Parts: sequence; structure tokens; C-alpha cells
Amino acid sequence: MQARRPDKPRIGITKPAGKDWLVHLALSLSVRIAGGIPVKVTADQPRAPGEIDGLLLSGGLDLNPHLYEGEHDPARKYDDARDALEMAWARQAWDMDMPILAICRGCQLLNVSRGGDLLQAIDPEVLETYPTSPIGYALFRKDIDVNDNSRLATITGSNRLRVNSLHRQAVNQPGEDLHVTACESHGGVQAIESDAAHFVLGVQFHPELLIHRRDMRAIFGAFVSACRPS
Repeated sequence: MQARRPDKPRIGITKPAGKDWLVHLALSLSVRIAGGIPVKVTADQPRAPGEIDGLLLSGGLDLNPHLYEGEHDPARKYDDARDALEMAWARQAWDMDMPILAICRGCQLLNVSRGGDLLQAIDPEVLETYPTSPIGYALFRKDIDVNDNSRLATITGSNRLRVNSLHRQAVNQPGEDLHVTACESHGGVQAIESDAAHFVLGVQFHPELLIHRRDMRAIFGAFVSACRPS
């Protein structure tokens, strides 16, 4: 007899094996608040398509540049096992029309999985505006402009958001069937979306660290709702 599926959607949350537990806890809490069940997805626990209803690609280390014909930086660390896992999952989820929410590194990986590339180093003048202390990082915010007719604007109810984006790389050329729907003042990409009917949203900021705000909770709410088994 086939096992009964849970009423709440199961959200596969990617993370590096044995690391980034605080970020994972924040994402898991955000998913639970939205009505989903978080399921850890790592190179050690890769999961199968039938085990999850939606894919959440989380933040972390830079992608290995060989994935998009970028320049290797010997000073940076890469997690090739995680890259391989998430690239496979991003492509599989896309082919299955599985809802995808991609955050920070996840947004960049989603783009690369569709044949897009990354800006490996953003403008040094922009980096100079970033804080240097832990408290400064926690409190940093900047405004981004969101396209009026985008999924992100519909979800948040606004075409201007104040976010906590402190990235040093960014989406450059959007991948196949993806388009840019939010940017910051100097033009840096802050969100990408799919032309497909199913939920696909990548954001460069971290809504899980702003979960006290209604607009950020709405992002997780819309994603989890899209993942509910029919």
C-alpha cells in the first residue's frame, strides 16, 4: 500500500555537509513558519525527487568558476561536491516543474544551471560601502528596485525593497528562460525569475535573516504554497 503523503509540503533545503548550521536553522524556521516541512539536502544526504515537493537552494561559498567558464581564483575555497549536488538538483527540479526558491549563492547557481554566467567581482567602489564589523554586517540594508509586473513585486506588494545583500559576486548574463526582475542603484542584479508557469525565484539577498518582516515572510509563504501537493 502506498504511504500517505504529508499534508504539509516537504521543502528540500541544500547546505554544505557539516557546515552552515545557523543559516540552515534560519531557513528551516522560515519554511516552518510558512507551513512547510524542512528536509536537509547535502552531498551526504542527496535525497530523491519523491522525497521533496520544492527545492530551496541556499547561500554559501562561491561557485567553482569552471561551471561557467570563469577564471579560477587560487585564493578562494570551493565546495565541488556541493556544486555537483545542487547543479544536478536545480536541473532536475526545473525539468520536473518543481518550485524553486534560490537565495544568494543559490540564485547564482540557478542562473549557471540554465547556462547563464556570473560577474566574479563586483565594482570595488560598491564593496567600499559594505560594513567591516559583525554588527555592521547584521544591520546593513540597501534599497533595490523591483519590476512592477514581476513575481517578487506581486508577492511583497512593493516595487522597492530594503534588503541585506552583501554579495561580492552576482548574476551577469541571465540563463535560458530566466530574466532579471530586481536591481540595485548601480545596476547589480538582485532577483531573477522564470518565464515558466511554475514558481522559480532567485534573490541575491537573505529573506531568512529578515523573517520578522511581513514582505520577507511573504516570499517563503508564496514558495511553500506553490509546493503544496495537488
